Amino acid sequence: MQKNLFDLVLTAEEQTQIDDALKVLDDVLLPKLHILSNGKKDLLNMGDKSIGFVDKAYEVARQETDLLGGFIDLQAFNHDVTAIGSLRSIEFKLSQLHSAVEDSFAVAGSEAYNASLMVYSLMKNAAKMGHPGAKDKVDEMSARFPGHTKKKTDE
Repeated sequence: MQKNLFDLVLTAEEQTQIDDALKVLDDVLLPKLHILSNGKKDLLNMGDKSIGFVDKAYEVARQETDLLGGFIDLQAFNHDVTAIGSLRSIEFKLSQLHSAVEDSFAVAGSEAYNASLMVYSLMKNAAKMGHPGAKDKVDEMSARFPGHTKKKTDE
């Protein structure tokens, strides 16, 4: 018997709740996000170490509006700094969730694939022993086996 490390069963109600929560993100957040069609290669990269610099620059810009007002759109700067705070929080929560889903998908996929290989092997043995219908089932599975290519016959 194979060892099962992961067992996720979602009720229909739980799946609906998850779908509804994701729909809220799609409906509320997605329209407000800026999706780059050309990628991010031309953008300045703000990492964790840059956040302190941005915060300090924003503080200075608010204090020195007379000096910097003609050069910096303080309202736009405020919107960007506020968005950074909101997006960092969202990104942190989503990355934790994404990582957990990705790990769980890998474990569930590994277990399902392992079980599938066992079924395939056992059915091949059953076909060799002449079990009725086993060969047909092996042929069906074989056609879907990853990396399996059917050889073309010459006509």
